[in-house]
Parts: sequence; C-alpha cells; structure tokens
Amino acid sequence: MKKISDLYASFRRLTVPTQIWMMLVLAPANFLTLALIDGPLGLIVPLLSMLGFIPNLGIAWVQNGFSAAMALPHLLFWAPQVAILGNYLLQTPANASFAYIAYAIVFVVNTISLLFDIRETTKWFGGQKSVA
Repeated sequence: MKKISDLYASFRRLTVPTQIWMMLVLAPANFLTLALIDGPLGLIVPLLSMLGFIPNLGIAWVQNGFSAAMALPHLLFWAPQVAILGNYLLQTPANASFAYIAYAIVFVVNTISLLFDIRETTKWFGGQKSVA
C-alpha cells in the first residue's frame, strides 16, 4: 500500500495542468483507441497507444514516482502512431464517422504530447533523472 501512496504523492507533485492533461486528455484519448480495434486501421493504433502507456506503469513502479523517463515509451511508440494517423487523415476525406473523429483526436493529443516528450527526454538524457 505504501508504494501506491508514494506513486499517488508523486503524481500530485506534478503541476496541476500536467495532472489535468494526463487524467482528462491524454489517458482518455489513448484508451479511446481500444474502441477502434475493428476500425479502418485495425489493431495498430490501439496497440501503439497501449505500448506508449503500459511501460510507464513499470517505470513509475521501479522509480517510485513520475519522471522524465516516462517520455521515452511515448516517443518510441507514439511517433510512428502519429505518422500512421497523419497519413490516414490526409488520405481519407473528412467525415463524421466515429473512427475518423477518434483518429483525429488521438492524432492531435499525441502530437501535443510528443512535443512535451521531446523536451522531457532531452532533460532525462541531460542528467535530470529526478522523480516528482
């Protein structure tokens, strides 16, 4: 139980905008992809979303908190996902289908996330390995 309370305390030490972003935008957008397993792009979009997320559970657990290292799985898995989604959105006429709108949401959210992740990864490789 101490581990869970330590992880929660670390999360709460993140800035309030970061907490809001993670809980109300980033996580919901990426879990939304699970509804797209049968979508036009198949399993690849939800798979890359989860691969960008799941390793962070282990990173947070091992480090006993949130750190810039958590940006690494995002870069590794969400960069190709954003490229796939961008290509799909460019080649597919805009429409009001659930899949198109969901893909557009994930594309925008993960593109924004990757911009922050580049900064965090640079910090981490630069030696800033502290935990929140």
